[in-house]
Amino acid sequence: KTSQIGFMHFCGDRKMAGRNTGGIVIAAKTAAALREVNRLIREDRIHKTYLCVTVGTPKLHDAKLRAWHKKSESHNTVTVRDTKANGFQEIITAYHVIASNTHHALLSVDLITGRTHQIRAHLAGTGHPLLGDTKYGDNKLNRRMQSEYSLHHQLLHAGRICFPKEAEGPLAKVSGQTFTAPLPHKFAEILQALNLAPDSAC
Repeated sequence: KTSQIGFMHFCGDRKMAGRNTGGIVIAAKTAAALREVNRLIREDRIHKTYLCVTVGTPKLHDAKLRAWHKKSESHNTVTVRDTKANGFQEIITAYHVIASNTHHALLSVDLITGRTHQIRAHLAGTGHPLLGDTKYGDNKLNRRMQSEYSLHHQLLHAGRICFPKEAEGPLAKVSGQTFTAPLPHKFAEILQALNLAPDSAC
């Protein structure tokens, strides 16, 4: 923590990358710090890394995906397509497969751009939705996960935030620093049950 910025760690319901996404959240303590955080986010200079579990394993174990994204305000959903169209914005999502088996994969995901539901919709668009995602995922599989593991949200966790070395002013004390959050117990429990590499739980 610093005098002008702090961090909160959520293991459960939190509206960040989407509803029910857990993990680390930036908490500005002053108006000046909030303005600077918002500026760095707009400029895509705060680097965020997420962990997620997908249905199936992506063909490439390391990739940088590019697509076009449009949000529907009335339905709170997004559409992702491969080619540019009116009203669509480019999205870039990089991922690395940490562990996988026949049915699922644990991914580390870096947001190059940061759009609404980007990870969820982008991976779903490749045929590998997030496990537990009721908006973009596999409903039949989600119902089974609810029954067997009481999983009622997507397995998506904001695990790491990195600040740029050039951060200054109210963010000078976090310049170049990285902050992390451990996995929630439920997430770690399901990883173990699926024979994917577990991580520490909160």
